[in-house]
Amino acid sequence: MDRPPYTDPPEDDPIEVWGRRIGRGLAIVVGLALAYYLLATYLR
Repeated sequence: MDRPPYTDPPEDDPIEVWGRRIGRGLAIVVGLALAYYLLATYLR
């Protein structure tokens, strides 16, 4: 690797940009699904 992993991806690398977008989107969806599941399960 020519750069540390904690820096922003270069704008001219579409794979890294889309990979980060997909990862963040999946994290939001999973977080919301987990919150819904926990609320529905334990607040009945």
